Amino acid sequence: MSGLVITGYASLDHVVTLSGDVVFGRTTTISDRPSEAWPRLGGGPAYVAAAARQTYHGPVVPVSWVGADILGETYIRQLKESCISVSGMTMLAEARTPISMLVYNPAGDCACLYDPGIPPDANLSEAQKYIIEAASNVCLTIGPKNVTAAVLDMLREDQFLSWIVKNDPDALSSEQASEIAARADIIFCNAREREFLDKARGGAGVRRKDQWIVETHGQRGALFDCAGKQCFVPAEALSVRDPTGAGDSFAGGVLAAFINGERDPETLGQSGHQAARVLLNKRKSEEETEKGLTL
Repeated sequence: MSGLVITGYASLDHVVTLSGDVVFGRTTTISDRPSEAWPRLGGGPAYVAAAARQTYHGPVVPVSWVGADILGETYIRQLKESCISVSGMTMLAEARTPISMLVYNPAGDCACLYDPGIPPDANLSEAQKYIIEAASNVCLTIGPKNVTAAVLDMLREDQFLSWIVKNDPDALSSEQASEIAARADIIFCNAREREFLDKARGGAGVRRKDQWIVETHGQRGALFDCAGKQCFVPAEALSVRDPTGAGDSFAGGVLAAFINGERDPETLGQSGHQAARVLLNKRKSEEETEKGLTL
């Protein structure tokens, strides 16, 4: 197939807001637990896929793993309800479905607790390999080391590779980071991860010709850099309690425009911002509905 494949960890997100900061040895009350986010479809592959399919009409397939359990069934069901392909999903009998606990304090600061659930030696099934080999565009998000290595070994010269950076030594070795940095056609990172990315690129040797770097700056916008030419594309600020997934959604919007043939940084940036706004506006609406129900 042509299209876009996104590999990486799945997650069923569980969101709570606390009445105060956590103090070990003491109880902290949960002041809010929104029903639409207990649990909620999450993880890089799902967010990127949902955003990309808004404006790209070729196949968009997340490749990931869940447990053969009730939560795994919930994850698959929520993918289907979001009109996202489940052909790249594998249910593992020996695994738990990955979950995240997104814990917000009253000031809006978030602590993320993640249980990857699946065995660290998880690898691609034959069906997943076929999907990746057939795709024109491959996006790497953080996932099992074995899978990252397998994808890099499988890639053909003509396949377009994007990388959404996450500095996680448990899932990505420095050697793998440098190999991806050399091969990727477009790389997404946030400002905090730029030092990690620069180190990976420094160890990469010869890099892909005309490689794009897209550095996000939260509500301020994103910096596009290709061949030393930079363009900052500002965003329209939108405040929500839980912005989880906005960065991956932005990347999905940019990738959709890129695959559609767009190369103008301003247009690419606006495509990414629009995809993130779709997610955040939905969250804003859910927050207002939840607030109205509690009044």
